[in-house]
Amino acid sequence: MLKTLVTLDADLASSIALRYACQLANMAGMTLRTIHVEQPGVDEHPPGTGWVRRTWENALLKTREQEIAQLIQAEKSSCPPLAAPKMLIGDREEEILRELEREPYDLFIEGTLYTFSSTSFYKKIRSRLYRNTPCPVILVKNLMILRRIVLLFAFGVDPSSLVKTFLKIFQGIEVDVDLLFCKFEHGGADTTLRREKDADAILAAASSLLAERGRTPKERRVVQDTPEKLGDLFKDYGLVVSSVHRLASRKSPLTELLHRIPSPILFCSP
Repeated sequence: MLKTLVTLDADLASSIALRYACQLANMAGMTLRTIHVEQPGVDEHPPGTGWVRRTWENALLKTREQEIAQLIQAEKSSCPPLAAPKMLIGDREEEILRELEREPYDLFIEGTLYTFSSTSFYKKIRSRLYRNTPCPVILVKNLMILRRIVLLFAFGVDPSSLVKTFLKIFQGIEVDVDLLFCKFEHGGADTTLRREKDADAILAAASSLLAERGRTPKERRVVQDTPEKLGDLFKDYGLVVSSVHRLASRKSPLTELLHRIPSPILFCSP
């Protein structure tokens, strides 16, 4: 049974992420564990050590624990049984990474509110957490129904990694899957023709990998346009499976497209 870690805060993004995680858990039969890391602000430095510090930490976590418990209670009817969240104080990324490395999690899920501003998205995917997480990550931007999933390819994206990750989570789950290759470059006629053949070959390879496990893509196609215009193609998908290089820059067309996609995104290893 797959094991998933969901990070929670007392906010709307976490509520959406938890509800989405519950939907996925009910479909795939996975177990969910939750974690909250309270990161003190600049004016909340720990007072000393020993009993004084422990008292301060316990008081700081008590209120937050009640808020997280209310968030979980609100989703109880649609979620598998959930244990009490792991409550920690410290650096958020460091503590989550430590937890992911402590146990063999198959998936990590967190929420973020969809925004047209790219700054927070780029900061997140280039963060220490995303660059070092030992398992795939689902970033939930909006609450979507998991009826259709698309595997998003581009030049530099390993098709075997995407297919392997998809099958690990969704093997045996009845859900439509599409294959989409996005091209962003602009060249002459010879370059365009060669790239078209390369893209078709990558999609054919992905289709073969799926067929080996008894899965047939519902749709398979190559599209070319700007990230701004391609983003609308994904609005009806319950999940987009792709990858982004851990050192990708803001100028990467694929990174720009992933920012503009409103659906939850499953990031595989590049």
